Amino acid sequence: MALIEGLILTTRSYRDNDLLVRVFTKEEGILTVMARGAKKPKSKVGYACQPYTWLIFDGAYPKNGAGLGFMNGVQESKSYRHVIQDINVSAYAALIAKLLDLAFEENQPQTSWYQKAVAGFEKLDAGIDPQIITNIFELQLLPAFGVAPNWQADPISGAVTGDFDYSEKYNGIIDRSHFDLDDHRLNLEPKTVYYLRQFSAIDIEKISKVTLSLMTKRAIQRVIDYLYDRELGLKPKEKVFIQKMAAWEGQLAIKARKGKS
Repeated sequence: MALIEGLILTTRSYRDNDLLVRVFTKEEGILTVMARGAKKPKSKVGYACQPYTWLIFDGAYPKNGAGLGFMNGVQESKSYRHVIQDINVSAYAALIAKLLDLAFEENQPQTSWYQKAVAGFEKLDAGIDPQIITNIFELQLLPAFGVAPNWQADPISGAVTGDFDYSEKYNGIIDRSHFDLDDHRLNLEPKTVYYLRQFSAIDIEKISKVTLSLMTKRAIQRVIDYLYDRELGLKPKEKVFIQKMAAWEGQLAIKARKGKS
């Protein structure tokens, strides 16, 4: 038996009264634990077995790094209520959880990423723009998927300041003097490149407030979606839901403006 600290990513029903809980643990990375009887009214663990809950529980790690672990009792827990109650924030949280789950193998310690995950959910719960927090995760997780764009310097000249654009040919940024070397560069606005570079390296724990225009946020998202589509061929259903939700909100805004006029 052990005391296990972790962040619940997802849960799913198993048999009549049990739950399989996907947990990003501090010590052993991502694993699945069985919470027996969690769906019973008098369960000692059911109240804490909700996605996006941080907890410390009595349990056991999977034997020999394979199979299921177990959750027998909860010592301490914290539910991120704003994340759960706000459908927009919850949608982005689901995407972060999915990307973390896809990026790392089971039962492989990821201590630094565990800390980032907890910090990210703290920021979401504090009301910081969920798209920006998610964009930071998307960019910083790319190396874990085997894709590592160079956001730091022009690979040809070594320049770290100036006007840059993204070049798939050179797997990262190139400065203005080299734009003619890639006819298929993305033609990004300098502000977009600036924030992509910042988000790729920023410490999530140090973020206190970020305010960007809708146009800049859309430009950043287009680049990230381009990288995930082109380099990974990855488009989780959570991403599709967010895109559909944005489309619905756009249609409602148009209807509201027409009604006002």
